[in-house]
Amino acid sequence: MNNLQLGSFVLNGQLILYLSCGAAGWLILRHRLRNLPEKNSVLSYTLDAIGLWVIVWKGSYLVFHFVEFIQYPLSLLYFDGGVKGRWLATLAVLAYIWYRFSKLNLSFRVMVDIGVWFTFAGWTVYHVLLVIMSDHPAWFHSATAGLTVILLITMFISQIRTKNLKGIQFAIWFLIGNITLLFLVTERPLWLLSFSKQQIVLLVIAGFLTGWTWLDEKKQKGVFHE
Repeated sequence: MNNLQLGSFVLNGQLILYLSCGAAGWLILRHRLRNLPEKNSVLSYTLDAIGLWVIVWKGSYLVFHFVEFIQYPLSLLYFDGGVKGRWLATLAVLAYIWYRFSKLNLSFRVMVDIGVWFTFAGWTVYHVLLVIMSDHPAWFHSATAGLTVILLITMFISQIRTKNLKGIQFAIWFLIGNITLLFLVTERPLWLLSFSKQQIVLLVIAGFLTGWTWLDEKKQKGVFHE
């Protein structure tokens, strides 16, 4: 996303995009966690995580472009660490969230459920904004946003009816759906066989969640004994 011109002001388009995603995720958690005793703590940590992500993402410019920063320090205001910076920020936030949530004694399933609600809301806003800003391919952003909205609605209805946490199952379908949609993007850079890096990452996460779900179900049935 390019910078946005509002009169004499130039706004960082990417920063607005990411903050909008974070705000959407936080707002949906504020609604969904209203009956969770740890609601205030979770919302507070989530807000901290959003700020941490932005700081690490912007600050990663120092790590990956240190020479350019030394030559022109103000470049930090206009540039960031790019794709590597986003990955670094995401890893930092995951570590922070895991540490904070574990202190609340939340189960892994609850953590994933919270993460799924946040991700689905943010992902939807992200791709809707890219469509509005005419980012290409527009059909892909529209399809991804549509898929996520359908999963959001289905998950909302499902949890009203059963009161069970099914975030992991919906996360797996979300990952599979995005992997499939990426196959239709012909200009994507291939990394392994006919998969892009993004598809491989999504596939690994889907495999991990599937394996954990299988093991958890076996444990619940008493197949594994401590």
